[in-house]
Amino acid sequence: MLASVGALLLAADPPVSEAATAAPIARRPVIGLVLSGGGALGATHIGVLKVLEELRVPIDIITGTSMGSIVGGLYALGLPADELETVVGDIDWAKTFRDSPPRGSLPVRRKQEDYGFLLDLKLGIKDGALQLPAGIIQGQRLTLMMRELTVRARNITDFDQLPIRYRAVAADLETGQQVILKSGNLATAMRASMSVPGLLPPVEYDGKLLVDGGVANNLPADVARAMGAEVLIVVDIPTILKKRDQLTSSLDIAGQILAVLVQQNSLAQIANLQPQDILIQPDLGTRTSTDFDKILEMIAPGEAAARGQTARLQALSLDATAYAAEIAAHGKEKAQTPVIAFIEVDNRTELSDRRLTSNIRQQIGQPLNVKQVEEDFSHLYGSGLFEQIDYALVDRNGETGMVVTATEKAWAKDYLRLGLALESDVDGDSSYMVGAGFTLTALNAYGAESRNEVAFGSTQRLLTEFYQPLQPETGFYVLPSLNYVRSDVRAYGTDGNVNEFRTTRIETALKLGYEVGTALDTRIGLRFGVGDVDLHTGSAASGTTGDFRIGSADASLLYDTLDSVRFPNEGTLLRMNLGVSRGELGADHDYVKLDATGAQAFTFGSNTMIFGAGGGTSLSGELPTYDRMSVGGLFSLSGYTRDELSTESLLHGRFLYMRRLTEKSPMFFDLPIYAGTSFEAARLDGDSGPDSFDQTAFGSSIFLGADTPLGAGYLALGQGDGGRTAAYLYFGKLF
Repeated sequence: MLASVGALLLAADPPVSEAATAAPIARRPVIGLVLSGGGALGATHIGVLKVLEELRVPIDIITGTSMGSIVGGLYALGLPADELETVVGDIDWAKTFRDSPPRGSLPVRRKQEDYGFLLDLKLGIKDGALQLPAGIIQGQRLTLMMRELTVRARNITDFDQLPIRYRAVAADLETGQQVILKSGNLATAMRASMSVPGLLPPVEYDGKLLVDGGVANNLPADVARAMGAEVLIVVDIPTILKKRDQLTSSLDIAGQILAVLVQQNSLAQIANLQPQDILIQPDLGTRTSTDFDKILEMIAPGEAAARGQTARLQALSLDATAYAAEIAAHGKEKAQTPVIAFIEVDNRTELSDRRLTSNIRQQIGQPLNVKQVEEDFSHLYGSGLFEQIDYALVDRNGETGMVVTATEKAWAKDYLRLGLALESDVDGDSSYMVGAGFTLTALNAYGAESRNEVAFGSTQRLLTEFYQPLQPETGFYVLPSLNYVRSDVRAYGTDGNVNEFRTTRIETALKLGYEVGTALDTRIGLRFGVGDVDLHTGSAASGTTGDFRIGSADASLLYDTLDSVRFPNEGTLLRMNLGVSRGELGADHDYVKLDATGAQAFTFGSNTMIFGAGGGTSLSGELPTYDRMSVGGLFSLSGYTRDELSTESLLHGRFLYMRRLTEKSPMFFDLPIYAGTSFEAARLDGDSGPDSFDQTAFGSSIFLGADTPLGAGYLALGQGDGGRTAAYLYFGKLF
C-alpha cells in the first residue's frame, strides 16, 4: 500500500537510476485534513473522521475554519470520532446559544424587573447615545463550553504540540485578511474562528479583533500545504445560494452577500488542489447551518461522502500495526481533572473583587468543578453587569490555577427599556400603558443601581429608586424611593351603582432589604406620602373622597423561581405584603392590610399547567378607597373588565392550561406559540356588590398566545358569570 502511495507522489519526477526506482519508500506522505465552516452542517466532518479511522488513514495536520475549527481542534486534541459524536449530541445547543442563565437562577434584583409593563428588550446607553451590541448573542455560554471541552489542553500554547498539529483560521475585522491561529489558548482560538459577524461579537486575540474565518478563507487548504502537508483530504460543505425569488428581505440579501464571499474563497482553494489531493463534498440536502437541533443528522452524509472516496483513501491506509503505532506516537492529552491551587481575578470593571469571588464556589485545593464554575459564571453574567465572565487555567511552579476575567459591559451597562401594556375588549373597555425605564448600573464598587421609570395611559406613574448593597456579597441593601401614581379604582356604591374613583398619590419610602440566594427577597421599611381621591362617575358615600395622608410601616416577601413571567414552564412564585397604616406615622386612616399571591407551574412535554391562588384582607380597620383590592380582566376574572370588582376582602384562584404549538429552536430566534384555556374564581366580601352578602364570581377563557422578543401577546375569548362575554387583545405579562 505504501509503495502505491510513493509511486503516486514520485510519478512527476524522472527516475534517477534503476536502483533508485527499485528502492523501498522511506516514509509515507504527510497528510493534512482541511475542514470548512458551515455552522451546524459542520458536524458532517465527524462522519468523515469516522470513515478515516475505519480505513486507518493517519492525519498529521489539521486546519479548519468556524465549525471546522472546532471539530478539527477537538480531534487534534485527541478526541476520537465516536467521542466527538457523543459530545455534539449531548450539548444543549438551545442553552448554548442563549447568553442569560435560566430565569430561575437570575439574581432576585433582575427578576423583579420582569414585573410590570416594561418590555424585555434593552437598549444600551453610552455617552448619551443609544448603542447596540456587537453581536445578537454575546457568546457567554459558548465560550464556557469551549473551556470545558479543552480543559486537557491547559498546558499547551503552541498548537504544534497538540497530538495532531493544528491551525484555526479567523479574519481580522479591520483588514478582512485571514489570521492563522497557531498558538495561544485553544478554546479562544476556536471561539474566534467561529465569531459569525453580527451574530457573535469579535474576539480580541493578540491585539486583533477577529471574526469568523469564513469571510477570508473558509477552506484553508493553502494553510495545510504551507505547514508541510503533501496530500490533502479536503472536506468542503458546499455553499447553497438562494434563488432570485428567495431574496425578499434585507436579511436575505445580507446573508446572500456573505454566502457569496464564502463560496468564492472556497472555490479558489478547490481550484488549487493537486491531483493527489482528495476532495469530499457531503450532500446535506435542505439542511441549514442553523439546524443545531438536528445536528446528529449531519454525520451520516459525511460518512456517505467519505465512503464515495474509499478507493483513493485506501491508498493512504496503514495496516493495523502501523496505524496503532501512529496513534500512539501522536499521544493524547490527559483528560485528568486538575486540582485548583489558586484563583486570581482580572477585574476589568469598577466592581469590588469580592463581588466576583463571593459568587465563585470553586474551592482551592479541590479538583476543578467545570459544571459548578459554569453555573456560577452564568449567575454572575445574569446580573447584567458584565460583558463576559471567563476563565483560563494556568500552570505556575507545577501548580494549576484559575484566572477569572471579568469584562465590564460595553454596550448596555446603562440601559433603556421601553414599556407597553394593552388590554382591550370588543365592548370598548380598554386599558393601556406606555412608557420607558432607564437604569444605571454598577455605580460603585458594591454594585449600586439607579432605576427610573415613567408611564402614561390608564395609569400614570413616575418612579425613581436607588439600590445600594451594604456589602459586595449578596445580602443586605437599602432602597430609598420616590413614587407618583395616578390610577382609577372601581367600587360599588351603597345605591348599587358602580362608582369610579381617580386616585393620585405621591409617596417616598426607605426600605431595608435582604436577598437570600437567587430566589428570596425580604424587605421592611417606612412609607410616607400624600394624595387625593376624586369621584369620576357614580355617587360616593361620605368620606370616600378628598385628600389623604400616608404613613405606613411595611414588610414584604418575594420568593420567585419561575423560569418565565410570560409563559412559564416551571417554578414557584410567592408574594406577601403586610402594611400597617397608623396615625402616629402621619396617616389619616388606621388599618392593617395583608395580601398574598402564589403560583406554581408544571410542564410535561408540550403541555403546561399553572395553578394560582391569592387573596387579602384588612386585619383591622377599614381599607380606604385608594388601598382596596380588586379583581377582573383576562386571566384574573375573564369576561369581566380589568379590576371591575373592588373589595376589602378577597380570595381568588385560577388554573391555566396551555400547549406549545411550535417546535423549540436551538437558536436565538425561538418564537413559541401557545393555545390554552383558563378558569378563575373569586370570593369577595359584601362591599363588592349591591347586596349585603358575600359574592362568588367566575370566569374562563380560551386563548392563543405568542412569546415574541418584545413581550407576550394574546388573543382571547372570555366568559364570566351573569352572561358576561369579552374578546381580548392583550399585550403584557401573565404575572
